[in-house]
Amino acid sequence: MSQATRIPIFSIPTGTENSANFIERLKSLIVADSTHIYIDTSFLMWMTKIGTRSRSELVGWLESNCASRVHVPIWAAHEYLKHHVAGTIATDLGAKSDELAALIRRTYREFRPFIDEPLGEGAKDPAAIRAATRQALNTLDELPTIGRQWQRSYETHASQVIAFINDVTPEKTSLYKNLKDISTIGDNRFVGSVPPGTKDQKKKGTHVQSKQSRDDSPISSNRYGDLLFWREILLHAKHMNAKTVVVISNDRKNDWHMGGRQIVDVDPSLRALKSDWKPVPRPHPMLVMEAKLVADIGRVELLDSAYLAALLREMANDEVQSFADVAIIPDGPESLSESDRRARLHAQRIAADTARVRVETSRRGYLFPDPVQVRDNRASLARALLESRKALDQQFNVILEQWRASVEARRPFSETLNSQTLTDFDHRTLVMLARELHDRVLQQIAGYGEAVADLVSILDQLPPKTAASLYLGLLSSMYLIRESNYPRLPPHSPVAQQLFDMQSADYAPNAIWAVRKRLIDSDVAPLYLPTTDCPTVTISIDTEWNTPMSDQLRSLRIDAVELLTPAQSDDSLRLGALFDSNVLVDGASLVSKACELFTIPIAQVTRVETFEQSYALTDTIGFKRPNDIFVPKELPNGE
Repeated sequence: MSQATRIPIFSIPTGTENSANFIERLKSLIVADSTHIYIDTSFLMWMTKIGTRSRSELVGWLESNCASRVHVPIWAAHEYLKHHVAGTIATDLGAKSDELAALIRRTYREFRPFIDEPLGEGAKDPAAIRAATRQALNTLDELPTIGRQWQRSYETHASQVIAFINDVTPEKTSLYKNLKDISTIGDNRFVGSVPPGTKDQKKKGTHVQSKQSRDDSPISSNRYGDLLFWREILLHAKHMNAKTVVVISNDRKNDWHMGGRQIVDVDPSLRALKSDWKPVPRPHPMLVMEAKLVADIGRVELLDSAYLAALLREMANDEVQSFADVAIIPDGPESLSESDRRARLHAQRIAADTARVRVETSRRGYLFPDPVQVRDNRASLARALLESRKALDQQFNVILEQWRASVEARRPFSETLNSQTLTDFDHRTLVMLARELHDRVLQQIAGYGEAVADLVSILDQLPPKTAASLYLGLLSSMYLIRESNYPRLPPHSPVAQQLFDMQSADYAPNAIWAVRKRLIDSDVAPLYLPTTDCPTVTISIDTEWNTPMSDQLRSLRIDAVELLTPAQSDDSLRLGALFDSNVLVDGASLVSKACELFTIPIAQVTRVETFEQSYALTDTIGFKRPNDIFVPKELPNGE
């Protein structure tokens, strides 16, 4: 047989089956005529504990859909009988009820001294805590009472399960034949850890002291119980010509299940019912191989109460609602590890901090509180500036389109810039968002200029950390080329003067530091670097000497850097084209145009007498090309 068509008798599963695929597969298998279903003792014991309605729903569904194909092997019935005679369920429940009642009685007494005064900032009133505790314990005290009442109804529940067992036990059994050599076969399988039952190898029976002998004699031992159960299934399934065997058991030992580190891949609809699901049941490969070799069984499947309920919910939800409700138990109170306890305390502190921030937000009139993940420190914003060069994903594009649409619809910008739209953003993504928005303006993409203007207009209404990140994004786009973070010469922004006006804002320092540091570290820098000091800018205007025209303009300098050239042919820079050459041009207009072209904060320019004068222009005088104007980096030792 070629490798391509080879069908191995032993195969180790790989990958993970999710619950949706598992249930879909079992839906067709469980109703197939060639599938036989075997129920073990652990599931029968669980069936006894649930209510009459839930149990009736399960039994009714099995009788209607799997008639003559559901079996309780004789060994499982025998084990159940032993537990019934011993009163195992009622005894265990009585012990747990007594234990719980004792715990409830002493809990309040032991904790009462510690609930005598408020502890910690924002602590609750101790009297309120004591009242709530007593109410909770009184409610909890009903459970032992329910347990004792259930004990009195045990016979009713057990009789219903016994009636079910009697209806579905096989007409023939190999049990006595199996008993003849079970110890030899079982011990041999134990040596090789061959399932099932290898986890029961060390089980010992109870002992009594014989009156005739001092030796302890074992009354019973169930170390071979799983193996007897399995061998009975195989021989019965072979007799019934079964092609698929489904074992319903609440036993999760890895001598039945494959075990190992399996991934729990549960569908969200099941996860919504409870979070603590075990992996999808997967039989041990040795069991699958043995079933094939001994009984020509092609499939072996396992089901426990929870996955059986999940399966029946898909197949007949209206018929099994009570059964599913008791089989899929929602998550209870967590038993916290030390790490979990610390994580919860941290979450509580975050919640308390968030509450304080909300109060401060309301007091100071911010539109919404800062998201907890947004940082405003030098290291964080420096890193954000570096990472903001990346391309945007779809989430950013959606928000930017929403912003543009809100402007076009003339809606308030705060409707689309709020805590809901920014809930998943941190300082890095906020910087990237604002930088991309401003870059689109520089690329002259329609609609974004108005969005930038609206964003700048509400920066002072935003919470400080969020405002700092957005301000950094706008400022970096104005001063730096996206791909390299190299200085943009000259800086450019349609809202440059508004951004300059915000240099002294509370949220600005770290954003300005990040951009300024990048500019200073470069070989060249623009004429003006943003700074929180908002220093005065000195602009001087000078005229030519001994010229036919009175007050003929010769020079315009910013901090000793000359901005004019006597021979400019570009009409976008030639003063005669920028201003009517037939009239004199006042100094204030010249300064205003210079601040626009070279991106200088006009509010910081020191006004001098020359601004009030008028100047004559030659035909060719004009501004130098703005991208040629920069301040070179100062080299050490004047090099």
